[in-house]
Amino acid sequence: MDIAKILSYGVGSWLNYESACDRSGLFNEKYLTAPVGQILSARSGNRTISEWRHPILAESKEGRRRRPEVDFVVTDQNDKLLIAVETKWAGRTLPKTQDILWDLIRLELIAHKESARCFFLLAGKRERLETVFERKEFSDANSAPHRKPLLRIDNNAIHSTPLVPTVRSRIPVLRRIFASMQDFEFPEKVVTRRTAPFPESPKKKHYQVYVWEVSAAGNRGTFWPKNSKHYPKAK
Repeated sequence: MDIAKILSYGVGSWLNYESACDRSGLFNEKYLTAPVGQILSARSGNRTISEWRHPILAESKEGRRRRPEVDFVVTDQNDKLLIAVETKWAGRTLPKTQDILWDLIRLELIAHKESARCFFLLAGKRERLETVFERKEFSDANSAPHRKPLLRIDNNAIHSTPLVPTVRSRIPVLRRIFASMQDFEFPEKVVTRRTAPFPESPKKKHYQVYVWEVSAAGNRGTFWPKNSKHYPKAK
């Protein structure tokens, strides 16, 4: 089943339909719960759950702080995790590159540990999405012609995003992510593959949805932030 294509086509069609019904004023990340949840439920026989406790990171949190959760998961009859989906909305407020990257890391951990299929969905007006993609920490624009973008937006080739400090423009972003996660073992990279966005070439003011499948590298290396001089402990 091409879950990424189903999600991009289904959510993209739904957003443009809702916009035609003059309901775009309601759009935000929570509004995506309806189409994503319904699509996953229909395809999984109603085994979709929202705000599922992250199976790896939740165990690392102590005290009364809320445990990390995943936006959507699909499980089998024995509660084995089969699919995980994180979503972000690009509206008046744009998602931070740091939050997008953290979602990718969280999904990679699930893909590796649970052998589940994991997807990251990003939606919004095309012009707002382009603003996200043009940020230097996302596009790695200052390193042209050897750029290492956070995610590929131009084709469906398999892409790897390093989490070790090799992309200078993203070191500050990674530093903030790892500041309070010094003793956790992270992958050296996250592997992603885009599916064609839907609609593929809309007007600037029209809505568009991108979906990337997130997976673990076959030769998965790991590191601890506490061992890197680039990722100091939070003060």
